[in-house]
Amino acid sequence: MEGFTRVARVDEIPPGEVKVVLIDQKQIAVFNINGRFYAIYNICPHEGGPLAEGRRKGCVVYCPWHDLAFDLRNGQATDGGGYCVGSYDVQVEEGEVFVGGRRRV
Repeated sequence: MEGFTRVARVDEIPPGEVKVVLIDQKQIAVFNINGRFYAIYNICPHEGGPLAEGRRKGCVVYCPWHDLAFDLRNGQATDGGGYCVGSYDVQVEEGEVFVGGRRRV
């Protein structure tokens, strides 16, 4: 799959879990939300909090440092504060999870 990096087997990221991977020297958090996979840049743009360690509610992750909320589907802040994180395309093929190298903002 051109432009995509294999990051895990599906069973390595069970539903409700997250795995942080390194792609092009960037920390990417790969979330499994009810069997659907989403990938965002792991570092909060506010002060650098590790988003993978934040609490989650549905498709929203909250920064563990200052509780800023980001939609896992597109990286946009849900509170209208103007922040966003890069989100990445994810594909699952033959039990493997792949993340696209291009960042969507």
